[in-house]
This record gives sequence, C-alpha cells and structure tokens, in this order.
Amino acid sequence: MMPGPVLVLACPRCGALHRCHSLASGNTFGAIVWTDGWRDAPMLPLPPLISRCAACHRFFWVGRAERRGALGTSKSVLESATVVTLESVGKRRVEVMHLVRRAIGEDLQEVKRRIDRLPTELGRYFHQGEVRELAARFEALGARVTLREEMSQVWRSTTPVGSESAPRVRDPDEAGFLEALAEGLAQEQDEERELRLQAWWAGNEPYRQGTPWVPFSQRSQGARDNLCALVALCAPDDVTQRLFRAEALRELERFDEARDILSGEFPAPLDRVAAYIRELATQRIAEVQQLGIAAAGRA
Repeated sequence: MMPGPVLVLACPRCGALHRCHSLASGNTFGAIVWTDGWRDAPMLPLPPLISRCAACHRFFWVGRAERRGALGTSKSVLESATVVTLESVGKRRVEVMHLVRRAIGEDLQEVKRRIDRLPTELGRYFHQGEVRELAARFEALGARVTLREEMSQVWRSTTPVGSESAPRVRDPDEAGFLEALAEGLAQEQDEERELRLQAWWAGNEPYRQGTPWVPFSQRSQGARDNLCALVALCAPDDVTQRLFRAEALRELERFDEARDILSGEFPAPLDRVAAYIRELATQRIAEVQQLGIAAAGRA
C-alpha cells in the first residue's frame, strides 16, 4: 500500500472544506470477505462513500465533491520580482551594515565581505510595498540602492487556505446512512441500493468484531426496513445482486426464500459463496459469517 496525497474537498451545499485520504496504490492481499459482501482489506483502505459535512451537517457524496487541491502541494509559476541592489553605503556604514544584515539574514562577517565588494544584490522581492519600504530605509541612511524588474520562477503553495485544520471526511454509522437516505441523498435506484448496502454493512460491523449476534427481529425497525428494501432493490438477473438478496433473506431468517434464490447457477468463484450461504440457510443459521475464500489482488 502506498498512500496518496491528502485531498481537500468542498461540501457541495455550503462549500466547507474537508480533508480526505487517497491511495497511490493498494492491494487486497490478506483481505477477509464476509457473507454479506463486506471485505476487510487493511492494505486497501478506501475513502468514505458519503460523509456528513461538519459545517452544514448534511450528507454528501465524497467522490463527487469538488476537489480544491491537496495538502503540501505547490506549483512553479513565473512572477514579476524586483531585484534590490546596494550600490553605495554612504557615511553611515555601521548602520547600513546592520540594515543589510536584517535584509539578507547573514552574519556580520558575510555582510562586511559583501559591502567591501559593492555593488551587491540584497534579494528579490515580490511585493512592491516591501520594496519601497526597504529602499526608503537605505536612502534615509545615505546609502544608494537601485531597483530592477525581472521575471522569476518561484514555487507557490496550491494548498487551499485553512485546509490544514479542516475536518476529515468520516464513514457514517448505520443510523447515519439511514439518515442520508431519509434526506433524499440517493436520487437514483443504484444510489439507493448502494446506501442501503452500506447501512447493512455498518449495522453488521459489531458482529464482525466478536459481539454476539442480534437477530434482525430484535434490531431497530429502521434496520429491518432497510434490509427488506435492499432485497426488493436487488435485480434477479445480476449474479452479485442475487447473492446479496439471498444473504439478506438468510439474515432476516427467511431461509427457504434464500435457498430458492441460491438454487440457480453461479459463475466461479461466486459458486462457492452461493453454496456456503445455501448450506447456512439449510442449517437455519442467520449470523453473518466469514468466508473461507482468500481475496488477493492489486488496486
């Protein structure tokens, strides 16, 4: 796994900035797959699908948010600069030396060396007000400076102002996904199915961590309604959605319906998943289970 830049995203509704990690590369070696389709892949940590805006508190699609830049990035640009050159020091040499030292940030020995070899460049300045102030201070001491305009290549930060302290996008919990659905975030059937799938996965997360299984008949009405709605949204002619539908029915303890869906043929390697879920349904086991099928690959 190789992390990518930290992206700066803007909430589509209010424009508030959020930080989001990215990946330059990753892989699924050592990933664990579960019967509900969830995949634990520590070497492929994906950004959230949706997140709640920290400012307006509405949900937005992370992948569709406007990218404003990335942390720690810069670009080379040509800008007009003023070259300030000290031509003569006049009679107040010591005061001029101290002023030169402040201007160039060198020790007195280097300042003396440069003043002994006039003319000497004091630097390039990109703000006219700073140039005028510096020139006036030298002239007030009786020194003479010249100003010359030229184009200089400089690196400018492209990190949006304020983004370093912007909050990170975060995955919602089950209640958050259901709230996003209630807000109308899903405008199409595919989007609704994806959010309901994510809500299902989020609700099952504690049971992947060792918490004793709680049947859907004992969970919240929202959790039950969400899984029933997901069953209805899964297309029977899509093999992956057929598996989701069968697994959802099994977890709802509608075992016979799950077995009927799984009686058809499935292509490899989904055939092994289908056989395993069918066996669980036959044994009338509703808990989400870890699959004994290794996932390996690069992203």
